Amino acid sequence: MRGSHVIILGLARQGKALARFLAREGARVTVSDLRDPDELAGTLDELADVPADVPLRYVLGEHPLSLLDGADLLCLSGGVPLDIPIVEEARARGIPL
Repeated sequence: MRGSHVIILGLARQGKALARFLAREGARVTVSDLRDPDELAGTLDELADVPADVPLRYVLGEHPLSLLDGADLLCLSGGVPLDIPIVEEARARGIPL
C-alpha cells in the first residue's frame, strides 16, 4: 500500500481502524465523513496517534466527487451505502472498491 492514495468513506469504528492501518503502511489516506468536525471531534482526537510523516487528510461534511481524483482505492466503512454518487462515480472511473 506504500504510496497508494486511498479514500475512506466513513469514520466509524471500521473507518478509523482502516485509516490508522493504511497510514502506518505508508498509504496516502483521505478520510471523508458526512458529519461535520464538531460531531467528529472525539473521533479525530483518537486518530492523533497516526505518525506525523503520514498525515491523514480529512474532508468532512460531504463526499465530493473530486476526492476520487488520483485515487487508487476507495474503501467504505460499514454502513456506507453502495448506491451513493461517489461510489457510483468510482465504479465508472474503474477505481477498485
